Amino acid sequence: MFSALSGCVVLSSTARGSIFSLRRTYALWQVINIPPAVVGFAVIVQIALVGVFGSCLGLALCWASSPAVFSALFKDIDLFEGVRLLTGLSLYPAVMGVSLLVSVLGGARAARAAACAPPVLALRDERSVEGASARMTPLRWLAALAACAAAAWCVSTVDPALAPVDFGQSTWLVFLPIAIPVLITAFSPVLLPRILRAVTCPLSRWTAWLLARRSARHGLTQSLSIETFLVVAMGIVAGFYSMMDLMGRYATACDLPIGSGFDLDPRLACVMFAGPVILAAVGSCANVVLALRVRERDASLLEVWGATPRQVCVVSVLEAFMHVVTAGSAALIAVVLSNMIAAHALGLGAGSATLSVRFAPAALIAVAGFVVLVVAELMPVFRVIRVAPVRFLNE
Repeated sequence: MFSALSGCVVLSSTARGSIFSLRRTYALWQVINIPPAVVGFAVIVQIALVGVFGSCLGLALCWASSPAVFSALFKDIDLFEGVRLLTGLSLYPAVMGVSLLVSVLGGARAARAAACAPPVLALRDERSVEGASARMTPLRWLAALAACAAAAWCVSTVDPALAPVDFGQSTWLVFLPIAIPVLITAFSPVLLPRILRAVTCPLSRWTAWLLARRSARHGLTQSLSIETFLVVAMGIVAGFYSMMDLMGRYATACDLPIGSGFDLDPRLACVMFAGPVILAAVGSCANVVLALRVRERDASLLEVWGATPRQVCVVSVLEAFMHVVTAGSAALIAVVLSNMIAAHALGLGAGSATLSVRFAPAALIAVAGFVVLVVAELMPVFRVIRVAPVRFLNE
């Protein structure tokens, strides 16, 4: 449940990025009179095969390691005493089916892009990259409506008059930290550029900051992948911890005996959030690999225009910082919005919702994302510094 959102977002973005990195190949297919429908079908088959192969590897890893991991995590918890994991062959068809479904759904947009790309345009400009749509597409509107419907359903299950008596009905609110990041992610083409401009304005007179800001804004026009991964990971983790704190405050205010029962065990948090965080890390690394050539050209252009290697490195680090701050700001908006909705459903004020925000658990994800982005930014810079920059401009 927690990993499904990350899986769809990561697979969709990574598949689209890889398709655009292979657009010359697919354009050649169309040049030799292969119909666009066949090209799109071939892309879907490729993505599905990768999903099936990855599922097989994951199932093998699960069969080998899950009993030991489960025992190590929950051996001291009475609730799980005598519980054993089922890793038999009977579960494999369901796991493979879900993985195949996620692969097809996540890769549908990439397949459509490969089939609809004009062959002559792709062959004429091999370095052209994907332009992120600055408007809401029908698929994004559908995702936004689904997230709003899920949030409305969570709120509709709560009756403030009965909550002090039957507090169990309020537990459906824990799904808000999943629904609201979906909503923010759906509106990311509209929100993220504005958030970036807002959080990077104060130091715009510094030359390195100005160059990094313009580079980050240009990066958002090309792909939303970097911010999207971090928004999903940080929004789910921080949102869930904040929701637990809000429910604890409500139970304490109502003098319920379960007021202290909302502490999240770190081992359970590992099980719940490891999937989204690992998927976000995998997606970030994949997009780093896909964007290496473009970043080499950007660093070469800066050096040709007179920037020193030190200045190029500073600009790269600042750009990574701006991406992380933008994603963190969007995730914080998702967390606050989730808490506000839950507080309204429980009859609490806005102050309780704000005081319950716990963004610290997402700080580790932000730091890790910053490290990954800095490495991604500096790797091509160091390569350009060692070699004449004109070489990368002529490639």
